[in-house]
Amino acid sequence: AIGEQSKPKLSENDESTVGLPTAESRVKINLHFMKKVPANAEATNVLVGAVDYLQAPIYAFVRLAKGVTLPDLVEVALPTRFLFVLLGPCNEHLRYHEVGRSIATLMADEIFHDIAYRARNRDDLLAGIDDFLDHVTVLPPGEWDPTTRIEPPKSVPNKEDRLERNKANGLPQMAVTEHVEHEFDPSLARTGRFCGGLIDDIKRKAPFYISDFTEAISFQSVAAIIFLYFACLSPIITFGGLLSKATDNNM
Repeated sequence: AIGEQSKPKLSENDESTVGLPTAESRVKINLHFMKKVPANAEATNVLVGAVDYLQAPIYAFVRLAKGVTLPDLVEVALPTRFLFVLLGPCNEHLRYHEVGRSIATLMADEIFHDIAYRARNRDDLLAGIDDFLDHVTVLPPGEWDPTTRIEPPKSVPNKEDRLERNKANGLPQMAVTEHVEHEFDPSLARTGRFCGGLIDDIKRKAPFYISDFTEAISFQSVAAIIFLYFACLSPIITFGGLLSKATDNNM
């Protein structure tokens, strides 16, 4: 319904915007979550809101030429590459949140966000959305009983099939990253120095040495240690008692 009232805009800024001034961030960075984020990851910011001076919704999907760090916007220190902004009248504010959640779900799909990186125009984005909807499973609202077990699909959608279909439809494709064999891992390469590999490993691990101990001192870790201690000790005591009885205390 929103798409009928206004057209989305796909824009790409020039590299000069990378130098945006950054103020000191007041948002607490989630360092624990950052450890789970892969290297070279970029963020997508989805912003929705309702205002009283608009008669119809307006929205824009922006792809930046390079990732830009935007302070006070995300809880992780990642450069922002995509922005989705939706503003509309106050009477439909709940629907805007659902649109924002839908965009976030789209960007979480590996194939769609590859299309978003390579999209040349609005039609490429719409084709990517159509491909996503062709492979998504939708539950009718109000007809799903949480107590009813939903059988898993007989076959999981194949990523290669989706890529081949997108290629046949003329959608832009991401460059295929060549698989790096284990023996060509740079960390396993011969350094030519005495204990060079060990020294490099220590340098890579050094930033996490302290957190390995501090994060282990938590309620969940202590509870798990106590549980495993008694779980392992009980069979040993039982076996010792049975063995002692069977051998007349000779063992």
